[in-house]
Amino acid sequence: MKFTTAAIAATAASLVTALPTDSKIKDGDVFTIQTIRSGSDFQYSTFQAVQNSLVINAGQQNASCGPEPHNYASFQLSNGSLYLYTANPPQQFFVDRSGMGQGVIQYTTGAQPMVKNGERTTFAINDDGNLVFRDQTGEDIDFQACQPSLGGGYSVWLGGVTRPAGADECYGFIARAIKEENPTKCLYTQYP
Repeated sequence: MKFTTAAIAATAASLVTALPTDSKIKDGDVFTIQTIRSGSDFQYSTFQAVQNSLVINAGQQNASCGPEPHNYASFQLSNGSLYLYTANPPQQFFVDRSGMGQGVIQYTTGAQPMVKNGERTTFAINDDGNLVFRDQTGEDIDFQACQPSLGGGYSVWLGGVTRPAGADECYGFIARAIKEENPTKCLYTQYP
């Protein structure tokens, strides 16, 4: 069977038009994060929110989500701020890139204050559909997964600092944002 360039182009165009046109994540959409790091034991894992931190493969996150188990975190962006998908009180993320924070990523609940050098408003979904943190120059900063972590697995940090907080091993990865069609509001755990 012989295929012409025109036939292949027409077939490709029909496949593209069959794909959902509203898959790009916008402010207010709810999404999960899938990790992409080929050859790692956390390839295609999801972010969890545990005791004010982001983790990967750390057992149960123990969020209060109703009767069904929910072992991944759901997120929303609003004007560059990253939130967990929850009812009141809101749970909002910050990053501390100072020498003291070394790229730590944590969340606060309600009126709980963030650290002195915390930054809240430069999270974004880039053109490739990945969650990133943008610095003052507009450069995208990816994430890294480091061991040890709460309850095993990996803790999530901003990329750029080798061995933050004395971590044994850290691996850069892509944080792919995936739109969630039927999200569940949860209240995620805080420090005891």
